[in-house]
Amino acid sequence: MGEEDEAEEGKNQERLGVVEVSPKGRFKRYAEELGRGAYKIVYKGVDHETGREVAWNVINLTKLPKSDQKRIKSEIDLIKGFQHPNIIHFITAWINKQMQQVIFITEMITGGSLRKYVKKIKNPRLKVIKGWCREILKGVVYLHD
Repeated sequence: MGEEDEAEEGKNQERLGVVEVSPKGRFKRYAEELGRGAYKIVYKGVDHETGREVAWNVINLTKLPKSDQKRIKSEIDLIKGFQHPNIIHFITAWINKQMQQVIFITEMITGGSLRKYVKKIKNPRLKVIKGWCREILKGVVYLHD
């Protein structure tokens, strides 16, 4: 790719809202924030190998207690092996040393949290709640096995 082509690609990414690219270029992160927790922010991203949207998860190590920082790698190694339809699919992870962040990519769940969904539909039928409970419990059983 020539310099002009690279410059054009950079302009296209800016128009699409791409704000960060993974070290190998497979994943791109958009500015759109999907969720936030005490130590993690989740952004919308895309996997250019599959064309699918992904969740780009960022853990800021500077905000994480030292004891928890050491556990991050072992927990990522653990979730890499999970293969279950009721557990979110982990794709890859890396460390951004310059920004002191751990970034990991997972499948994107479009429905949002269960809590938000329940608020939106107000009074779900008992049959629906039972189905959710079964799915959650299948995931929990898998994790405990």
